[in-house]
Amino acid sequence: MEKTADGTKIELTWYERKQGIKLADKIRKIRGKEKRRQRREAEQFNAGSGKQPRAKDAERKKFSPQEQSRRNGEHTGARHAAPRQQHAAPDLQKLGSLFDSSSLPADARDILKSFGSIIASSHPLNSKQRALLPGQIRELSHSLTDERSERRLGYMNQTSTLSAYVHYYLWWNIVRLTRLFANLPASFLSLNETDICLDIGSGPLTVPMALFIARPELRNVPLTWYCMDISQQALSVGEDIFLSVAAQLKSTAWKIIRVRGQLGTAIRDKARFITCANVFNEISQDAGMPPDFLAKKYTEQLLAYTERGDEKARVLVIEPGVPSCARLISQLRDAFIRRGFQPCSPCPHALLEQCPMDGRREGKWCNFAFTTEEAPAELKKISDSAKLAKERAVLSFVAVERKKEGAAAESTFRVASDPIRLPGGRTGYYACSAQGLLLVVTQQQLKSGECYRLPGAAVTGRTDSKSGALIVELDGRADSTRYLEKSFATLSR
Repeated sequence: MEKTADGTKIELTWYERKQGIKLADKIRKIRGKEKRRQRREAEQFNAGSGKQPRAKDAERKKFSPQEQSRRNGEHTGARHAAPRQQHAAPDLQKLGSLFDSSSLPADARDILKSFGSIIASSHPLNSKQRALLPGQIRELSHSLTDERSERRLGYMNQTSTLSAYVHYYLWWNIVRLTRLFANLPASFLSLNETDICLDIGSGPLTVPMALFIARPELRNVPLTWYCMDISQQALSVGEDIFLSVAAQLKSTAWKIIRVRGQLGTAIRDKARFITCANVFNEISQDAGMPPDFLAKKYTEQLLAYTERGDEKARVLVIEPGVPSCARLISQLRDAFIRRGFQPCSPCPHALLEQCPMDGRREGKWCNFAFTTEEAPAELKKISDSAKLAKERAVLSFVAVERKKEGAAAESTFRVASDPIRLPGGRTGYYACSAQGLLLVVTQQQLKSGECYRLPGAAVTGRTDSKSGALIVELDGRADSTRYLEKSFATLSR
């Protein structure tokens, strides 16, 4: 008979048995909590006794998941630098951004601010449930990150877990996705009433809801959405919230067809627009197969939902902005290209088959981030109460459409890193382009996700000896570029 550390017998309550929770899962969860508590106590004891943390712990902190996205653009031996404010160079033309908040309509910003009230109107919490919410959010955070291997596949069927997800993660995901959807190309999101849409791993209808909020031109298009998830309860809760959002926006909600299932489950119609967010990082973690094999398999499964030869078929895949997910996104992109598709976002190089930020060993990985300064104050307050403060929202994604004949390569680049300090007191950014990976050297302030026209005169023809990136000098200082190249060579020795 298993017991807790204080001698209490571990057994299932009637409610847990009703939910289908297994005793072994409960034991694993309790053991995990005990290990975390012991770890915290040991850390507090070490801090109180003045001991230095072990080298392994220091390394773990140094390369924690929160820091990885910050370090993605960091050059070896370099430190992040606060970008200096200067006037833009006359020949640097900004073409757009993935996260421009001004693209969100005013009513969408109002919805985001009051989203907590919208959730409460359809799924209110009593005082006891609200008091327990921060702890439940922390538990869910652990199961989505460091305890991922112990998480049950149908975790969203648990009432407490679903409550934590809806009142916290749904809101953050809506904030994250509305910013992206408001800035995706209009041609990619051009849909009409006869088009069938499919959202796989829909949970509480996160993707359709975010799209409805972010794109007012689609609200009056009577779309039909198949929303697929293994948790029927999550789908039901999401539909209630979606109807409340539509009512707030004084629009008619899209038709929702709930499908209990997962990737591969058949639907009645062929889809023209397919979306899936935060799906593959969950189903691929236990697959035990090479990522390139999984990418090919997932691509075939997604395209099986479309009509063969449909020239208007489109697919959008969004995953967390961590190296493993970025690597899979890059491989999915390659697999779609082999099947006659081309990326229309975020890649500024539809005709470049090899992703220059494919996340290979020692290489750069594709992810984009924006600060949460404009996030709703109430949502940030919930984050603080759960001790999960967010300073940045990060994601990796790819949007693909059928390959178009006669498409020409454009001389553009998209910023894909934070500002980094370079030798000689300069500031640089890693960027993606049709020419491959770029190291853009400038004193101008650029932001992750921004796209610019590439001035031909700025391309030096030289490469960074460490990353292999082509050096682009936007400030017209060729002497500095030669100094940078020499300094990088010294650093890489």
